Amino acid sequence: MQADPNLTEVPVERRRQPRLNFMEPVQFRDLLKADSLFYGSIGCDLGAGGMRIRNYAPMAKGDRLLILMDLPDSRRVVRAITRVVWQSQMPLGPSYETGLQFIEIAPEDRDSISGWVERGVVS
Repeated sequence: MQADPNLTEVPVERRRQPRLNFMEPVQFRDLLKADSLFYGSIGCDLGAGGMRIRNYAPMAKGDRLLILMDLPDSRRVVRAITRVVWQSQMPLGPSYETGLQFIEIAPEDRDSISGWVERGVVS
């Protein structure tokens, strides 16, 4: 994965679904590399359409990642294939915030995320 110089700023908000803070561990693997290992990151926010993570790997717009995560109130691992839509380097240290769009996710996983967000919004 190589950093894309065109991904230095967070784009204009285009989300269709609400998101909630999601400070939970997330694992990801680059699907465009056959020998890619899983890397750890931390979620920042999560919604039914995608999520934002904090990670140490530079990525390019369009990279495909397999994401694995646990929802706080679920006993199953949520799996999703995502597409990198933006990445911004953090001001201190060699870390990045990366915006991911879900492109393949099981309906029950999307429903679990939607329910979790709705419960958090209503609370």
